[in-house]
Amino acid sequence: MIGFGLGFAASALSLLSGNTISINGTAIGGWTGVWVVTFACGLGGFLFGAIWALVFRAIAIASGR
Repeated sequence: MIGFGLGFAASALSLLSGNTISINGTAIGGWTGVWVVTFACGLGGFLFGAIWALVFRAIAIASGR
């Protein structure tokens, strides 16, 4: 949820300041760009959390609880 919030805030403020969002050299204008960045940041946050959950689970299993 934090990834979605940060992605939306950063891209919406960028849009409101008049910037065009560019991903890999492709300009994505308007609210479509905002939602693309929001989704990308949300997915990144999810993957970050999932990896750390696996790391902590592996540590718990290795320590024998």
